Amino acid sequence: MRVTPTVRGVVPRGRRDQVRVAAAWSLLGCFRLLICVAPFTLVRRLLGRDHGPAAVAPSADLTPAQMWRARRIAEVVQHAAARTPWTSDCYPQALTARTFLALRRIPHAVDFGVRRESGELRAHAWVRAGRVAVTGGNGAGWTRVASFAWSPR
Repeated sequence: MRVTPTVRGVVPRGRRDQVRVAAAWSLLGCFRLLICVAPFTLVRRLLGRDHGPAAVAPSADLTPAQMWRARRIAEVVQHAAARTPWTSDCYPQALTARTFLALRRIPHAVDFGVRRESGELRAHAWVRAGRVAVTGGNGAGWTRVASFAWSPR
């Protein structure tokens, strides 16, 4: 008897999440390619409105359903990023999470920060929706240099 490979175990919550992981995996690849070939000025158009380094999330008070969805998006993006054969660090994860949050019409902000480590300047991107750290953590220890907020109109 031949056993066909399945996607079981990818995300234990069912087919919908398997489809979401596959979509996230594909977006991570597309955004990684875009990051490698396009200048930041082009990519920043995908991020929303630049509010500068002192910006706060567009809405700190999300509904319980929006908070739950933001946490699920975080799980799906992180799960897919751990399984890509290419580098899926904070930047493609932030763009992917931002895309999913916008599709769900959840207000969020994509932040960029820097810090010195061993004499080198390091950069990091993270996404937050209200009080939910979607990707990249909460930004603690990083000096925020830009914040791109998005909220539904």
